[in-house]
Amino acid sequence: MARYQYQAVRNSGERVSGTIEGADRSLVLSRLMGQGLHPIDVVEQDDTNTGMAALAGAGGRVKSDEITMFTRQLAWLLDAGTTLNRALEILARENFSRRFSAVLSVLHADIRKGKSFHEALASTGIFPPFFLSMVEVGEATGTLASVLEKLAAAREHEQKTNSKIISALTYPLLLTVLSIGVVTFIMVSVVPGIKDMIMGSGAPVPESARFVIAFSDWLIANGITFTVGILVGLLGVALLWERTSLPQLLRKFAMRVPVVGGMLLKAEVAQFCRILGALTEAGMTLPGSLKLISKTPLTNRIVETAKAMETALRCGEDFVAPLERSGVFPSFLTRMLRVGGETGNFTPSIKRATEILEDQLDRGIDRSLALLGPLIILVLSVLVGFIIVSLMSAVISINDLAI
Repeated sequence: MARYQYQAVRNSGERVSGTIEGADRSLVLSRLMGQGLHPIDVVEQDDTNTGMAALAGAGGRVKSDEITMFTRQLAWLLDAGTTLNRALEILARENFSRRFSAVLSVLHADIRKGKSFHEALASTGIFPPFFLSMVEVGEATGTLASVLEKLAAAREHEQKTNSKIISALTYPLLLTVLSIGVVTFIMVSVVPGIKDMIMGSGAPVPESARFVIAFSDWLIANGITFTVGILVGLLGVALLWERTSLPQLLRKFAMRVPVVGGMLLKAEVAQFCRILGALTEAGMTLPGSLKLISKTPLTNRIVETAKAMETALRCGEDFVAPLERSGVFPSFLTRMLRVGGETGNFTPSIKRATEILEDQLDRGIDRSLALLGPLIILVLSVLVGFIIVSLMSAVISINDLAI
């Protein structure tokens, strides 16, 4: 039902105002008069504008896992036979953030006004283009619940993979911080204790010892400024993380880092296969699926390959050839897709390839974790050993002078 804002006068002459719900304006007028009120002005509220204002005032940024949870729960409700309008009404009472609750209010209002679901989603400005395109396909084919289920599964897989990579990098990162702390402690607390003895002995000081002492002096003189600068930088990153494209920029940088870049690239290849399999399973044609993939936030090399595959299909050429030329996709994937295309079992082939890629990614993460830990410990040992050997060589020079 629509919501109306009214101004009316009681029998006593008192002027009142408020809001009331009703199927149409005539029923609202009847209800008001039944309450002993004499309507002066009754205007239907623009729920969309009200919702958008609430959305603008809610502040913050919608978290990716909230969108995933909403997608999963909406798929469940629709699959159970609930209407879209009723499903949105139910989800609006769920324990989402203030920002996302405002988003659901906007969606509910737009659906009641006759907008299609993908148009309502687009009006919020928080759902990615690929998400909107998939929903549009689901509405057009009458398979919205199934499409939402596949969208939720794809998002959950992506978030699970990202969590694995982050977890894999946590231990090496802690070791790196510990290493920096150990070296800093030695430079600030140990080196100054023997500096005067080495420099005041009159014995020749090896260049390595001079370097260690000079670095210790610099660290003591600029330590506070350096620490404050790091803290300010971290604070700046935290503030910009939710408000700018900094995550995307850092991801592009991470793609160029050895080991880490390889894991991220494998994760994106697996994501490409997962999305392609979900689209074809939902009934989309292969060219249409590849066109939708070009709207995803995957790395440019994968997106360009998808576009080249679509062009090849439309021109009647070998659509697997762009995969082979890209240098991004493993050879077994191209073989499986070629066989799947020739035998008419493309969707099962791409789904099986996805399982293999995800298994390889899991094993790659485990191997990387097993290698990075000892490597960082080795680097720490070399640094500490260099400091100790440098200082000991200076001490030996003093003893040689005394002899």
